[in-house]
Amino acid sequence: MKFGAHEVMEVSEILSEKMNLINHMALYEQEAQDEQLRSMIRRQMDMAIAAYDNMVAYTHDFSARQGMPAPFAQPDANMERLKYGLRNPQPVAPQRTGRFNDTMIASALLAAHKASATCHIQRGLEVTDPTLRQMFMNGAITCFNQAYETFLFMNQQGTYQVPTIHDHTAKTMLHSFLPMNNQGLMMEEGMAGQMQSGMPAYGGQAAQGAQGGMQGQMQQRMNSNQAMQAGQAGMSPNAMNMPQMTGHYMNQ
Repeated sequence: MKFGAHEVMEVSEILSEKMNLINHMALYEQEAQDEQLRSMIRRQMDMAIAAYDNMVAYTHDFSARQGMPAPFAQPDANMERLKYGLRNPQPVAPQRTGRFNDTMIASALLAAHKASATCHIQRGLEVTDPTLRQMFMNGAITCFNQAYETFLFMNQQGTYQVPTIHDHTAKTMLHSFLPMNNQGLMMEEGMAGQMQSGMPAYGGQAAQGAQGGMQGQMQQRMNSNQAMQAGQAGMSPNAMNMPQMTGHYMNQ
């Protein structure tokens, strides 16, 4: 089996990205103070190491074709426990000195997962080998779900607050989109209702408008013809009194 030049470059880039992510996660695990955060980082790092080793093994001798790990499953989220709205968020600013606190670590971890998910999709689209493509897809799904797991932790801690929009505004925006089948059905019902109420439907209005326009043009032409005929009749007496050019004059 062979690899294409483009996919070799993309695999090299994604392996470098995975290696950097693992190094950062190892640092975050050491710096984190919250036990739940450390446990989550350790679990996510184990998945990243397994995916990295699997891709390296496949690119060396194709030995990992059958041992591909399943992607990280989406965490269970209780919708009632999700916190919406802003609750006096604390102002933040970058720091040049000091240690990472748990909020900084969780935020950096979330940003890393989001970036990695995007990289897996973009680079995987250029891969030719089907097994490698599946590895890229599994990596994107894993980072996608691990980012959500990190968000859930931050949301429960109050460090990732979700701004809200007024329900009426949200419904107005989202309900303005209709399925194609429902849209056609609603248009037919609207036309039928207008016909029953004595009002012309949209098609009838268009037809009546076109017919009225044609009648107006015909009437305007008739008026113009009548005016021209009247003008010609008024000019006839004058024309009769005008001197005539006789043949004798013309010969002169």
